[in-house]
Amino acid sequence: MQKFSNRLISLRKERGLTQEDLAKLINKKRSTVSGYETEGKEPDLETVCVFAKYFGVSTDYLLGNSDERNHVETVFYNDKVNFERHFKSLPAELRPVVAKCFDSFYLLLGRDMQLSRPERLRIYEELLHTLQSLRADIRKAIEASGGAVTDPVALSDLMAMQSQLKNEVSALLDKLMQADMEIAFNIKKDAGGGLSERSAM
Repeated sequence: MQKFSNRLISLRKERGLTQEDLAKLINKKRSTVSGYETEGKEPDLETVCVFAKYFGVSTDYLLGNSDERNHVETVFYNDKVNFERHFKSLPAELRPVVAKCFDSFYLLLGRDMQLSRPERLRIYEELLHTLQSLRADIRKAIEASGGAVTDPVALSDLMAMQSQLKNEVSALLDKLMQADMEIAFNIKKDAGGGLSERSAM
């Protein structure tokens, strides 16, 4: 498990986290995280999955079974082929709708990718993941109800899930605004570097 220990330490430090921060993430004591990093203590499968999801890497990478952080290239290739097939099968009036979604997505990420802004890119990642996963949970709950969404208990559960989605998205948008303000503040502070606030944002 030496590779796991080394990779956990590296990923933790990349995010600027302490062992205490990581322990809170998995609801364990700091000494448990210390054991993972220095004493060869083995985490259970659920904990490995939590770490992998949080750091955006595959479990294979985390455990030292692969040197690829994730399967992005394979996913991109497969998704491109499948996406193109589905896109071409859409009615003509829906293609511009999908194209505009992708244009907005690339414009949203493009500038921060170009300027290598990790703080904003990580928030976008978390925001998109939150939207995707919680919306999927809501859809599953609706499908599982068999159409009985007017049942008071089912409706209450759905409203709670929707409220959670709103709260998490709102919190992430606040984090994005905070990141924007910190970047603007640092640009103003380093104004001698030749970048104006407007051009860098």
